[in-house]
Amino acid sequence: MRGVDEVQNDKCYYLPEMTWPEFAKAIPGVKLAIIPVGSHEQHGPHGTFQFDTAGSREFSILLGKRLYPKAVVAPVVPVGMSGHHMRFPGTITLQAETLVSVLMDMALSLTKHGIRSFLFANGHGGNIPALTIVTNRLRQDHDLDAMWATLPYDAAGDVYGRYVTSPVNGHSCEGEVSVMLHLLPEAVRTEALTPGDLNPAYVEGLKNGVPVKVGQFFDEVTLNGALGDATKASPEIGKAIVEAALEKLVPYLERKMGSMAEETNG
Repeated sequence: MRGVDEVQNDKCYYLPEMTWPEFAKAIPGVKLAIIPVGSHEQHGPHGTFQFDTAGSREFSILLGKRLYPKAVVAPVVPVGMSGHHMRFPGTITLQAETLVSVLMDMALSLTKHGIRSFLFANGHGGNIPALTIVTNRLRQDHDLDAMWATLPYDAAGDVYGRYVTSPVNGHSCEGEVSVMLHLLPEAVRTEALTPGDLNPAYVEGLKNGVPVKVGQFFDEVTLNGALGDATKASPEIGKAIVEAALEKLVPYLERKMGSMAEETNG
């Protein structure tokens, strides 16, 4: 069961649950396609493999409700770039070229139905290089409007920082687990909530402050696959983060869709 959006409108154009006649009827009013992008990777002792996929999908649906009937939510991409997590059993990854091709094909398929603006709602930091390539290609090679953000986190602003206090966080931490407790609580093993177990060698590297990026596996960062302290997570914190992101995103996207409509009519 999906999380409940506490707004009056509970309608959403969620493409997997529509028929083609329903979508054909909706197309003239749709200005934006939201494409959720997730991953299938470990999230420590307490997070199921669906964390990033479910999070991006459920947040996208809440956003689609707020933007109805001007936006459609596309099917979620359930596997991303997770090579750094492959030492943890069960993780599945795509090559960068594969993810770029999938996202390009999805967006270009939707252009055949008249959609020319896209927001990739990302749920996993490892997807960022591919999303940067895709949004630039769509804009530069196809003259399409394309955006991406890791959501809800990129749009949550100070609210996220108010609740997430661990010095190393961002993966199955108090913030991400809180968001999942709000959006899809069954994705969390609450009986197994555990703080991240940082690798001592990684901690020592942080002290040195070397200003370069290195290739690494995630068990070189955290021994149990988690960061931060998930024992501090709560659905109330998750709700605050999600609502802050929606409040920031919705007006921006409304203005953007309004300007697109003016350009089309002009």
